[in-house]
Amino acid sequence: MKKLLTLIATFILSVTCIFGLTACKKENELIVYTEAGFPPWEFTQTGSTDIIGVDMEIAKYIANKYGYTLKVVNGQFDTIVAGIDEDNALGIAGISWTAKRAENVEYSNFYYGGAFQTVVYLKSSNPVLNEGVFAKSNFSEKDIVYQAGTTSEIAVEQYKSTWNINDNKSFTEVMVALEEVKSSNGNKYLIVDSQVAAQLCATNTECAYATIEDVDAESYGVIAKKGNTELIEKVNVAIAELLVKDAEGKTQIDKWFEQYSAIAPAE
Repeated sequence: MKKLLTLIATFILSVTCIFGLTACKKENELIVYTEAGFPPWEFTQTGSTDIIGVDMEIAKYIANKYGYTLKVVNGQFDTIVAGIDEDNALGIAGISWTAKRAENVEYSNFYYGGAFQTVVYLKSSNPVLNEGVFAKSNFSEKDIVYQAGTTSEIAVEQYKSTWNINDNKSFTEVMVALEEVKSSNGNKYLIVDSQVAAQLCATNTECAYATIEDVDAESYGVIAKKGNTELIEKVNVAIAELLVKDAEGKTQIDKWFEQYSAIAPAE
């Protein structure tokens, strides 16, 4: 009798798993790859290990809209584009569009288009600013640091000869690169996206930032595995909803940006 009851119980469990009546395994999971060192887009708050930020709100919105269970994976930024290969995975990490990246992944429509490469510097170094814009001549024979795998790295590679820099060095985390600048006596500059620079300088008052002479703006998109247009189409619908302006002319992404820009990231 016990053996019979065990067989019946096993059969019932199998049937309920097949028809989705129990959580026998994770179905309809959405994996989101990010790098939690890029405030206000994704970061941890002082005293917490939870990943928060604008991109995390976008991830939650997409998951909720389509009934996904959200799984956030925190890693190094430069592995996201190269490593995303699941059909149920997205990269949401302030990922600027470039032609090279677009060869390897599917991009969503842009959800932010005002990202500039900027330079973070020690105020005590007194660089030349032309109407608030960082003059290229300031880079001459100085060192530059940046986060590996980002468009900051691409910019450095593109401009380092015309900027006449002395040396350049990459770091896996922006905060570590910033510490290099703070300890350099004004001989090193950090290249980073404008909104991240604003956040860094708000909490490191000895530093300032400025846009760089002759460097163009960038746009952020969500990425998926190459060929995964079905998932990207869903993302595009969600992004369109998030970009609808309210009576004050603000989108939901604008509101999240304001919210998370006011939160100090963990050191």
